[in-house]
Amino acid sequence: MNTELPISLVWTQFSTNYAVEHENHVLAISGSLPALGQWNARKAVLADEYPENSGKWIVTVSLPANVKFEWKWVVIWRKNHTAFRWEERGNRVTELGDQSCSYYAPWNGEVSSGTISQVPDGQWSNVDNEQVEKLAEDPAGLTEPCTHPEVGLISSYLREVGFLVTWSLQSIRSGVVAFFRMIGAPFWRDNTHDHVD
Repeated sequence: MNTELPISLVWTQFSTNYAVEHENHVLAISGSLPALGQWNARKAVLADEYPENSGKWIVTVSLPANVKFEWKWVVIWRKNHTAFRWEERGNRVTELGDQSCSYYAPWNGEVSSGTISQVPDGQWSNVDNEQVEKLAEDPAGLTEPCTHPEVGLISSYLREVGFLVTWSLQSIRSGVVAFFRMIGAPFWRDNTHDHVD
């Protein structure tokens, strides 16, 4: 009989502003948790740039609740999923509670946290764009605790469905990328350098 309690998960959103130097570069989150690749650049979670070529990057992942972890942004080569550049700073240390949170962290900068703010289709809303632009100018401006506002039952249900759809699409994309990496690995030169601080 399995007596282990199920692991509670929370949605965690990371965002930043960063202009990539090459069209085959993409930003990703790498960190100490298995869901963040455990500092292996090949397993880092890729962010999406929205709007395209805007320099605004966002990624939402499901992480264990009530856990402390370390993380950094890393620039990844799309072709072979290897690290091009790590942030030149110490690892960020974040402690999650039991509610979904968002973290805005400029490259090499300090993190600001708040409530998660992703719309169901996985894209930025106008309010979110204003929030990211405001944070880019004043990262300390986001000081709200990570709590959900009280909402009606239907709104709460729609939010959860939206998160599920976003997570499903991200999981499918990660699976496809992993499959192609697996079948193409013998043909690529292995030049990965796991991140160690």
